[in-house]
Amino acid sequence: MTGTANDTRSEAAMIRRSGAAVEARPLWDDFRARVAETPEVTALVVGRDSLTYRELDHATAGLAHSLEQHGLRPGRVLCVRTQQSALSVVAMLAALRTGATWAVLEPDLPVGRFEALCRDVDCAVVLSEGDDAVPAAALAAMSDPPAVVDAADLTLHRLVEAGRELPADRYTPVPEMSPAYVAYTSGSTGVPKGVLVSRGQLAASIRCRGPVYGTEHAVLLIALRLSFDGILGGMFWSLTGGHTLVLPDPRQLLDVGEFVRLAREHRVTHLFNIPSYYRAVLQDPGGLPDSLRLVVVGGEVCTPPLVGAHHERLPRIPIVNEYGPTETTIACTVATDLDPAEDRIPIGRPWPGVHTLVLDERLREVPPGERGELYVGGSLVAIGYVHQPARTAERFVADPYAPRPGGRLYRTGDIASVDGRGELHYHGRTDQQAKIRGARIELGEIENVLEGHADVEQAVVLCEPGEQDEPQVIAFVLPVPGTRPPDAAELRGHCRGRLVEQAVPTLFVPVDRMPLDRSTKADRAALRLLVPAGRADSGGAADGDWSGHRLAVGRIWAKILGHSHATPDDHFFAVGGSSIKVVDLHDRLDGTWPGAVRVGELFDYTTIAAQAQLIADRLGEPTEDEEPAPPVTYEL
Repeated sequence: MTGTANDTRSEAAMIRRSGAAVEARPLWDDFRARVAETPEVTALVVGRDSLTYRELDHATAGLAHSLEQHGLRPGRVLCVRTQQSALSVVAMLAALRTGATWAVLEPDLPVGRFEALCRDVDCAVVLSEGDDAVPAAALAAMSDPPAVVDAADLTLHRLVEAGRELPADRYTPVPEMSPAYVAYTSGSTGVPKGVLVSRGQLAASIRCRGPVYGTEHAVLLIALRLSFDGILGGMFWSLTGGHTLVLPDPRQLLDVGEFVRLAREHRVTHLFNIPSYYRAVLQDPGGLPDSLRLVVVGGEVCTPPLVGAHHERLPRIPIVNEYGPTETTIACTVATDLDPAEDRIPIGRPWPGVHTLVLDERLREVPPGERGELYVGGSLVAIGYVHQPARTAERFVADPYAPRPGGRLYRTGDIASVDGRGELHYHGRTDQQAKIRGARIELGEIENVLEGHADVEQAVVLCEPGEQDEPQVIAFVLPVPGTRPPDAAELRGHCRGRLVEQAVPTLFVPVDRMPLDRSTKADRAALRLLVPAGRADSGGAADGDWSGHRLAVGRIWAKILGHSHATPDDHFFAVGGSSIKVVDLHDRLDGTWPGAVRVGELFDYTTIAAQAQLIADRLGEPTEDEEPAPPVTYEL
């Protein structure tokens, strides 16, 4: 690793001295036991691809052998830069099999995260999907670039056949404190943070779940991307327990209707998704299958109205709420028996092997009911941040309450309290972080990116509740003296490629001066007063220049997105759209032009221009605008 191997070994040694590591059977041993016991059971389904446990084992062996020939080995990292697929999962297991570390960074994530990975760790191989996923310029700037393996040259069938010819027990054993994966999160300085998690910590997190998830054979469907560490709990619980793991492909994940259809098709028993996505799932008219036994939500605040909607739609199905930062290995607390009548849904109690503390600024425990900062200790506290020892020391601190010296606590930055029943409650952040559609974003990172624009003097970013309580990122922009503020489309384009989709502001508010508070910092309370009433006017970005269907569609977009700055050719998901908002968009379009647009088509016709042209064509009406040819669509 680039100056990191020694850091990683010293941090691992620190954890061993603390006694935080849990001696447990390696995850690979559990997976291989399931292969031996249930070889013909379906292990994995992604899109149209399906593998039994035996086939998954063979495919993993075949890919591991190929990656080893490209230099993958213990202490080195495999970057999986492909769209979500069965091959992506095989690659993660192949890294586990070779004793190496994996990092999943899908092609639509900013290339800056890939570049940060290559700076922080010894990246041996990149499993890539197309030339754009790994830009040649980025590789050329590296002194020791990783080998690039094109996913197009690999097929599951060939990997399975290759694996059949290899020894069944081919596996490189490594200590359980060896890194399993690196998960990247936003950084307040503008530099992404790579959280390093060991194999033992991952195994301990998986073994916590049995009492909550159950032991009967399950079919688990997860509405997350592989780059979100939250997917790993259910994924490895399934694959080490002999269950069937079903993952949506990128298209099925975007289309809530397709996702729900997937649940019915595979008769899923367990469902995991973030609260905002689950809200849309519950609204789907098709409904979830009667095979469902458990719903798990996590990654965002779970609200009483959501729990109430669940109980109304699925009165006999339990719902549980998981909580945990990336630094605490997927999730560290869980709440069961959720009651919608409560003012706030708790984040529950710690998993086995975890202890939580709510402390004041002097690291003293606060009384029940009072608020403080939440600290997490025990077996699930990650190794630390790769190649960022100062940041690691700041957030991973000595545990003054540990039974023996050397214990560590992770400072979550979350404000929490403990109720009279001993359950934890979340009350927001102590810093400038937010969770949007499952992704943790740093408002400071967004500000740094915007201030990197040549015409921006200063930027201040807020995260405010939007429609249906979904957070909305709002940027206040002060232009360089003597220049006009860049328009929203230009700023949004500047952010793309530098920020994850959830972090791109949905609303840009130009200011001629930045209000300051008494401490001479930006006065965020004053800035909130500058947010346009209703977040959007009734018109499109250029009412005076638009006409016909384009104008009408633009006004509908403005109401849904909470801003009126989308241009005719902006992608819906790039200007603040989401899977939930697609449902609202279809309802409003259908209310204006009944039957003209099917909801599934909105994932192909993603611009105002294309939707306006589609409506005009369907209704046999002329459009006054010059429109681009619409893309190919599909029937639901």
